[in-house]
This record gives sequence, C-alpha cells and structure tokens, in this order.
Amino acid sequence: MLQRLTVALVLVCVLSASSCEPVTPASPIDTRSFEGFTVHSAIPPNPVGIVYLFHGSGGSADFALKIETIDQTNALLERGYGWVATESTQRDGNKRWEVFDSSLATNPDLARLTRLHATLMTLTDVNPDTPIFGIGMSNGARMVTLFAQSFVDAGYPVVAVAPFMGRAAPSVQAAGGLTVPGFWVSSVNDSTVATQSIVQDQEASAALGTATRLFIKPEEALLPIRFTRIPAVNSEEAEHIYRALLATGAWNEDGARILDLETTIERVLQAGMPATGATPSQVRNQVSALLALHQFVGLYRDNLADFFDEQLVLHNAYILKHARHPRESAP
Repeated sequence: MLQRLTVALVLVCVLSASSCEPVTPASPIDTRSFEGFTVHSAIPPNPVGIVYLFHGSGGSADFALKIETIDQTNALLERGYGWVATESTQRDGNKRWEVFDSSLATNPDLARLTRLHATLMTLTDVNPDTPIFGIGMSNGARMVTLFAQSFVDAGYPVVAVAPFMGRAAPSVQAAGGLTVPGFWVSSVNDSTVATQSIVQDQEASAALGTATRLFIKPEEALLPIRFTRIPAVNSEEAEHIYRALLATGAWNEDGARILDLETTIERVLQAGMPATGATPSQVRNQVSALLALHQFVGLYRDNLADFFDEQLVLHNAYILKHARHPRESAP
C-alpha cells in the first residue's frame, strides 16, 4: 500500500507539473479599469509575445487569477511572454463573449480588444510587431479562435492560440477552419463540450496545413498532494481535505474513483469541507480538474509554452526572411 501510494505521488507530481507546490503568481499582477471593464496583466520589459486570456461563460477577468490559469501564465512568464485578461462586454446574464460577429468594427468585444491593444502599446513595451497569442476556456475558446482569425486577417501578428474545452467560433468553422496554429485541449469526462466536436475543429484546422496539437486530459487519482496547489493549504490541511472527500465514498484509499461520475459530483457538492485556508470553490476546482471535467487545467503548461515557442521561432524566421527578401510571397 505504501509503495503504491509513493509511486502515485510521484506520478501526480510529474503529470500535474507543479502540483506538489503551491501555485502563486510569478510576477506582480497589475489591475486597472479600461473603458469600465476590469483588466489584469503581467507584462515584462520587452516581452517576446503578448498572450490574451479569455474566460468562459459566466466568467470575468478574474479567470486570470485562478490557480490553474496562474500555473499556465507562470510558465509563459518564465519564457518572456506577457499576458493580459479582460472580460466580455456582456456583464449580465450569461456573461458571454460575442462569437458570431467577426468584424473588428461591429463586434463590441473585438472592437474593444483593438483599443485595449493600442493602449497597451502606449503603456508597456508591447509594440505593433510584438507577436500575439491567446488562451481561451469554453466560450472563451470560441472567442480566442475568433480573435485570432479576425486579428490576423486584419494584419495583426497573431502567432498561435490555445482553445481549452471549447470549439472554434462559428465564422471560423464556416470558413473551413482556423488558419492560426492552435493548441487544442479537451477532457475525457467533459459533458459540456464533447471531445469529438473539439477534435473535428482541430482536424479541420490541420487539414488546411495549420500547425496543431491536441491533448485530451485523463482522469487523475484523488491524492492529498493535489490540494497543496492551493497556496493557503499545507500538507496537513491537504490530508484533511482528502479524508473529507474519501468520506463521500466516491474513491477508495488508493484514490481510484469507485462510483459513477454523476454520483461522485453530487457527493462532492454535498460534502462538508474541513476548516482550512482553502475556499470551497478552490477545492471543487481541483476536484473538477482531477476528474477531467469542464475545467481549465495547468497540466499542459510546459507543452503549451513549448508550442508557443515553436510557432514564435517560425514566425520570427519568416519575418527575418521577408525583411531580407520582401518580394517573396508568404508561404
């Protein structure tokens, strides 16, 4: 039993990147208002690229402040990227991005993003040639594909994007697929957006000759160390959370789920959490991540950063070649 648990702990550390350490921002986060909407950002001097973050339905700019998102942006900051997050114009009801209008002039979200980008160029080291990237979750996945395609078609230097747990925007699908390199992520137990529909969008993009990657997140075992990702939770508190979840009867002592998914989710929602530094939502987000539900994850933080780096190298090489041979057409 002890040997199996030790091996499992090692696997979780490997599979979940920095899951054995608390996840805190690697750089101070600047928060301000832009045209009445919250904007969070962390932009180093002379960033190698600027990454826009797009929340899902019901979300806000605070998507950038969640543990799994911070895990991902930390990996990008380490490589010299800056990031910025704002929120959808729709601030009542579903709080969704407008993903049906591809015009930078008439889509209120896209129009504001163009103005936000222009403002960043006056306040930071972002300039007209700074490569642009994007990460989006769910409805934000649709938005990041619309953002990428609309901006690149307008001449902006969009290099690559990462749609998580969501499809391409309708106009992108109608045009045959995303022409901007994409890092697509789904989860095996996502009942909100079917994996097969995400695969279809990824394959459509790849069929155009566009660089793509596809990751389908597996379900992970329930182990105490998962909860040490939460900054205010120490190892003893993580053990208390683990025991409270075990008491639901959904997992065995090895962390393997033994009840069906629907019952497991119901029991987690009903479970009383012990007093720790974590909020109930932080605990439930970690459970959603390990169950591979409709949840943004930092599991592929290094894979995504590698993909952005690869596309950045190709982009910079093309820019250099084009500068030397301006009459050559784009590949």
